[in-house]
Amino acid sequence: MIDFASLTDYPPRLFTAIAEWGACMIYIMILKKEWKGAKKWGICLSMLLVFMLYQVMAGALHLFFWIPGMCGAVLLMYFFLLKTIKGSWKDVGFCTIRAFVLAEFIASIQWQIYVWISLGSGKTSALLSVFLMIVIYALMGGIFFFIERGHFPESDQINVTGKEFLGAAVIGLSAFCISNLSFLMPDSVYFGAVSAMLYIRTLVDFGGLVTLVAQQERREELRMRGENQAMNIVLQRQYDQYRISIDNIELLRREFHDLKHYMVAIRSEKDPEKREQYLTEMEEAIHTQEAFINTGNNVLDVVLTTKSNYCSQKNITFNCMADGKLVSFLHVKDICSIFGNALDNAIECVSQFEDPEKRLIILSMFQKNQFLMIQFENYCDTPLKLGSNQLPSTTKENTAYHGYGLKSIRQAALKYNGTMNIHTEDHWFKLQVLIPVRE
Repeated sequence: MIDFASLTDYPPRLFTAIAEWGACMIYIMILKKEWKGAKKWGICLSMLLVFMLYQVMAGALHLFFWIPGMCGAVLLMYFFLLKTIKGSWKDVGFCTIRAFVLAEFIASIQWQIYVWISLGSGKTSALLSVFLMIVIYALMGGIFFFIERGHFPESDQINVTGKEFLGAAVIGLSAFCISNLSFLMPDSVYFGAVSAMLYIRTLVDFGGLVTLVAQQERREELRMRGENQAMNIVLQRQYDQYRISIDNIELLRREFHDLKHYMVAIRSEKDPEKREQYLTEMEEAIHTQEAFINTGNNVLDVVLTTKSNYCSQKNITFNCMADGKLVSFLHVKDICSIFGNALDNAIECVSQFEDPEKRLIILSMFQKNQFLMIQFENYCDTPLKLGSNQLPSTTKENTAYHGYGLKSIRQAALKYNGTMNIHTEDHWFKLQVLIPVRE
């Protein structure tokens, strides 16, 4: 005879431990996309034993300690994720809530299916429960992994706000409390039926999980919208700088054209101080003219001349070897985005060095076979650390608004089926843009 009470109890403690550990592993694999190494996997397997030992010990306690025991399980999941993924306490807590609700749902649906089969056959089987646990945990975990993976950013940072964390906490707590009311009121009319207890646990956990997924999907949608707006602002800023530079360069050209008047003034001036002043002004005009770059592309000339003039003022050496005709098929804004953002980043990097030999920027552009190669080089004395999105990790406090210049460059390259690559070699930072050349 089947003991209905034992069937409607929560799944065995070991099953619960595996569900909680597996849910944590899903988020570890999502957020640590290149997480490898025998030592790291050894830590994960060790944590599985910790989860199992904890649940066995918690199961031996009186029912009065059930709520504290569940709180301890959540803290254990938080500790596991804290040691394995990057992010603030809110990021880790956000993932812990989602992992806990997922574990509750997977464990509940597995046990519900097992109860259905046991009631239908009239007998229980430990082997069957283990088999269903393996199959259902793997199936549901795999499905959720692929669903959830698309809702998280490419970078390692989630950047959860306090309001978002609180919303997830309310959803998770509500789902847990409603789905487990049968523990507190087992004799009530609402929870008295076996099937009702099972349905409520599973359906409420599923509802909480769907709500959390919808919340993250909304977060990602807003993040992508904000990121696109930020990149458009960066692109528009570079284009506005280009428009302003056109007028400035035209003015400088007219001033250089007036150098002959300076020559006449110098010849006729007898006052040594005024003559020295004229010579100084002429020297400045000559330096300005030296900053002019002629590549054969008017748009590129304006961008490079503006950056070259700035480098000259800041004692930065800027070497340029570029044929502007090679980028004639690029849109004006894409030229401004690629060259403007790349040179701005290079200037910002080398400006921190006092040694003149390190204040050097090199731009080279050439065609090889059917590809256009644009390469920016500058000295860099810090190791390059790339995130999972293949962009440098920031040391700035505000990580949410970082790297839009590089993202704008990559977006411009992708527009022409090209790629952007970043790497360091012998303390030299290299940014390479490879674009197929149109026939």
